[in-house]
Amino acid sequence: MVVGSDTDFVHKLVFLGDSGVGKTSLVQRYVYDSLAPDIGRTIGAMLHVKSVELEGAKHKLVIWDLGGQVAFSALREQYCSHASGAFFVFDRTRLETLEHVDDWLDSLYAAAGKVAVVAVENKIDLESEISDEQIKGMLEARSLKWIQTSAMENVNVEVAFKELIKEIRTP
Repeated sequence: MVVGSDTDFVHKLVFLGDSGVGKTSLVQRYVYDSLAPDIGRTIGAMLHVKSVELEGAKHKLVIWDLGGQVAFSALREQYCSHASGAFFVFDRTRLETLEHVDDWLDSLYAAAGKVAVVAVENKIDLESEISDEQIKGMLEARSLKWIQTSAMENVNVEVAFKELIKEIRTP
């Protein structure tokens, strides 16, 4: 969507994934370049905005950080509506967070259609309980790009956002 002289594109991005996978930490690290030690759980959804320049174009990112608790599942489709793209975040120390990928993707696709999604394996500063083969199999079967991040150590957080913007912009 073309917006005007200040911004070339506006993208609604949603963060999807189970509670405790680090969605809020990733958003905090990217948008505010900080990480509060007492972030806590997201209740409902939080909205953040960041403007960035990528490949000569100005992008305004409207970032929705959705609470991962099952109690908020009824709201997911509402928040995902009209999304340009999404991050599916899972915690490498908990296999079940990866196994729930279809629940999250189904909600997203029902609300927004087949939009760009980047899978984010978060907490790479911790030892993984999931094999690379398991991850690769789950994500390749769903045609998802896979980026490993650590919000705690600020590893590949910006790379993940750039990758999603590129996926959105590539028809």
